[in-house]
Amino acid sequence: MTDPTERNNGSTGAANSRRQLLVRVASITITVVLLADLVGRVTWAEFDQLLARIAVSSWIGALLAYLALNLFRALRFRILLDKRDSPWRILIPITLYHNFLVRALPFKLGELSYIVLLRSRLNYSMEEGLSSLFGARVLELLIIVMVFASSIPASAEELAAHRDELLLAIAVTFALSIIGLYFGGSVIRAFQKAAQPILNVAEGGRPGFATGANNRLRHLAEEMDRIRQPRLFLTALFTTCFTYTSSFLTNYILLRALGVDVALPAFIAIISLGMFASAFPFTISGFGVVELAWRFGLMQFAGMPDADATAAGFLLHGFQIFAAALYGFLGYLLIHISAPLPKTGE
Repeated sequence: MTDPTERNNGSTGAANSRRQLLVRVASITITVVLLADLVGRVTWAEFDQLLARIAVSSWIGALLAYLALNLFRALRFRILLDKRDSPWRILIPITLYHNFLVRALPFKLGELSYIVLLRSRLNYSMEEGLSSLFGARVLELLIIVMVFASSIPASAEELAAHRDELLLAIAVTFALSIIGLYFGGSVIRAFQKAAQPILNVAEGGRPGFATGANNRLRHLAEEMDRIRQPRLFLTALFTTCFTYTSSFLTNYILLRALGVDVALPAFIAIISLGMFASAFPFTISGFGVVELAWRFGLMQFAGMPDADATAAGFLLHGFQIFAAALYGFLGYLLIHISAPLPKTGE
């Protein structure tokens, strides 16, 4: 007879495979639909004129700012790993290569490269790689959302009358988010306990669902516990401000070269939207959603015509892919030139 546990594991595996297939089909569909619409909005005969607006000095400045972004990301990884012996000669190339794969590979598969490379080149455990990557992503997303929210009252005229109330609400939300992130492990465990009756009900219709959900939540809570150290947490948060600044400068240089001239809060709103779109999970390498975010931001906050805003979105996203590929190739070479750390005991 078949073991019930094996049947449950098989059912859970099949359900996971179906979910992954549905997510990938949805991602492909969203990407194709968005790109088909956006490509039709651009006057491609004039696209070379858009490129001609950007001087060589602006391209170089944007490339240097993008390099600074990756260096600060490597520093944040080093902080979150909490290992002072992490050699820069290996960690920086890993960050450069990982950043390229995240942008190049579909379905966020590039994220796995960071964990794999940490394990193969630095002998770090999968848990260490996963927790540092998760912490970095959450911190980055938190800063982007909060900075964007702070820029809205100053850039949207209809909200100007409620500016003080909105800024107070944003400040309180930011403080609560920071506290929630710091005590993330405890928050997740409390959520898990409160959601247990719902999970038990779901278990009746989907064998193994509650067990799988509880295991994922437990692992996530353990990962969040790793950053519950005041020095580590505050240093990583402070470093994330520099990753945001570097990313902002990369796009600010190019937008100014394109002739965009708006107040600083509007620039912050436009660029933060572009950054946030890069984290959207249901696309192939961000295509479609990133360009759509740039288009919306440039039309809403800079008054740019539809065709020009869409073309600028393609240009900005294309530059990010080019810069990521350039530095990613350099990172790939450096990874293979540098000798990995010897395994423990060797």
